[in-house]
Amino acid sequence: MIADQVNGSSEERLALAFAQHVVRLQTLFEQAIAPALTAQGLTAAELDVLAALRAAGPPYQQRPKELAARLLLTTGGLSNVLRRLDARGLVLRIPDPSDGRSHNVQLTPEGVTVAQLTTAAATTALQHALSAVPTATLQDTLQQLRVILASVADT
Repeated sequence: MIADQVNGSSEERLALAFAQHVVRLQTLFEQAIAPALTAQGLTAAELDVLAALRAAGPPYQQRPKELAARLLLTTGGLSNVLRRLDARGLVLRIPDPSDGRSHNVQLTPEGVTVAQLTTAAATTALQHALSAVPTATLQDTLQQLRVILASVADT
């Protein structure tokens, strides 16, 4: 690993090694869910949007600004994703009743179905990828990651 070759403090090497492991894990997870995405013709960003809207509960809608913030996407990047999902009939842009100048994004019935199918397939793939890791380790690591994410988000 590159962290082993860095001539810095132990804290710098630790930070770099941690980041490298997180990125490697993300890459492995992306590879694990790739077949589920391919089966539905989706990108990871498109699934993220569909899943976020589905998680909002009926009527499965949110403001684009809220979606962008939640998914850590730029507004331009989100606009591109929404344009593709709209072209496929998976989302609609509907007027925001509280602000006539803006729109909300809402899943169509087909969008709900695609979100459910793809999320279920991706979850199964991730569960399989993590099957060799003891449940207690996953639970402990998840708690620690929440602490790290909260700390990093605050900086």
